[in-house]
Amino acid sequence: MENDTDYDASDTDELDFESYIEEEGNLRQPMRGESVTGEITSIQGGDVLVNVGMKTEGIVDRAILPETVKVGDRLDFIVEGFSGGNGFMKLTTEEYYVDRQGSGRDNIGKVVKVKVESKVEKGYRGKVGDGDAFIPENHIDLRNRTQSPDHYIGKTLSAKILRVSGSGKHRSILASPKEYLIDVANREKNAFFSQHKPGDVVKGTVKTIREYGAFISLGGLDGFLHKTNITWGRPKSAGRYLQTGSEIEVQIVEMDNKTGRVEVGLKQLQPDPWDSVRERYPIDSPLKVSVIGRRRNGYIAEVEPGVDAVIPPKEFSWNKNDHIQIRTKDLVEGRVIDYDDKQKQIVISVKNMTENPWDAIARETPEKSIVQCTIKSITDFGLFVDFGRGIDGLIRKGDISWIDKPDDLQKTFKAGDVLEARVLKVDREREHISLGIKQTGENPWQDISKVDTTRGVAVVVIGAVKGGLDVSMENGIHGFIPQNELDPENQDLSKYSQGDTLTALVIRTEPRERRVILSVKRLLAESEKKQTKEFLRKLEKGDDTQWYGNNVFKDVEERLKEK
Repeated sequence: MENDTDYDASDTDELDFESYIEEEGNLRQPMRGESVTGEITSIQGGDVLVNVGMKTEGIVDRAILPETVKVGDRLDFIVEGFSGGNGFMKLTTEEYYVDRQGSGRDNIGKVVKVKVESKVEKGYRGKVGDGDAFIPENHIDLRNRTQSPDHYIGKTLSAKILRVSGSGKHRSILASPKEYLIDVANREKNAFFSQHKPGDVVKGTVKTIREYGAFISLGGLDGFLHKTNITWGRPKSAGRYLQTGSEIEVQIVEMDNKTGRVEVGLKQLQPDPWDSVRERYPIDSPLKVSVIGRRRNGYIAEVEPGVDAVIPPKEFSWNKNDHIQIRTKDLVEGRVIDYDDKQKQIVISVKNMTENPWDAIARETPEKSIVQCTIKSITDFGLFVDFGRGIDGLIRKGDISWIDKPDDLQKTFKAGDVLEARVLKVDREREHISLGIKQTGENPWQDISKVDTTRGVAVVVIGAVKGGLDVSMENGIHGFIPQNELDPENQDLSKYSQGDTLTALVIRTEPRERRVILSVKRLLAESEKKQTKEFLRKLEKGDDTQWYGNNVFKDVEERLKEK
């Protein structure tokens, strides 16, 4: 019997088989370790139910999911196992999944999430999914930021698997959050160094503040901000300028890829005040500064934040012998004389605020002028006197008197005595002034060699000494009469007293020794010769000689015979 319609049984069988295969595929439960995609259908306390498109719902621990997860979200999961009682499929995420069927070696180095549950001896216990995990104490965090145990318990940490031991339900994982953090830091460091260079401006967060500086979190790594790079001034501590947690912009000053060290600065974002120092503080302009310390090259003072001044010791006073006492915080006024670009210091001179006293001396009291001065001190070799303007002068012992040689100046002078002296020499280079007292009068020895040796001079006995008499001449010059040059009839020294007046003849001058040698005996002889010559002259002329007297004649005649 023939049918009215065309029917191909083979076509029907083929369609039914394909539909069956498709349906069976949808109903097949995935194996442990397979990936599935599911939609969040319910969140019940610590459990999250997931529809993975199969007759059995999946369940996953709420703690391993993002905090923002909500019903309706679709996420990727990995099948971890099956619950025999309630028919739920146990799900986890890729980072929490550990292949418990494979070898432990296959999982070493893998990153997982560990929920820390308790502190035990030498470390911490936790869970990776439903498996046990142990974290050694020195691997819980980076060593330089380890906290108390309470800080970690209850938290879920990313960790790197170091070792897997045991099998099945007895399998345990040795994990290290520290190694994970080191890897992350290295990746971030490498990324930072590849993307930045010195001079770049980056944003950061003040992480830690110390007296000497601060550590700035730059996202991938920490940068160090030294206090000297905070401001162009002289910051005493970083805490005065920074606050922990605050966001700031800094400039990369230096980078060392080998050590991973990055140094940053704040002041580099502002103009360097030294760049305009010549315009703002020109040469010869006055400056009042506060001393902040002393260095080898002089006293250091702060002009403004970022600009220092130095006052060399020689620029404090025109007088090299002055001892200037300066203390920290003292206010000092001076003039700008130079710039030290290497040290970034303005060179200041205090002495330039006043006239150079040596210029005034050269103008007002030049050499040969007579001045009044006060004795400051007395030494064996002379007198130090106050010349004025803070300058001392010296009167040497040899410039005190033309006549005397004072042995002990302390007996003649005392400090405070006012003297009149003549300026002999002004030495500006050595800052030395020589003066003389004797130069204010005439030098009695100047023409001593021209003294009349034919006429007697009056002298006053000073005293008897060995070999003769010390006498003083009319002009104050010291004289000496040897004993054998006294009157032949009166050569006994004991018969002469201080103050006695004698008439003697100058027979020799000794300017170097400052004395004159005189003779009474030769004066008498010269006088008698003159008288005799006069008498003989009168006899030759036939003059009457009776006026002279026979006794006088006989007396002269006898003296001549003696000689």
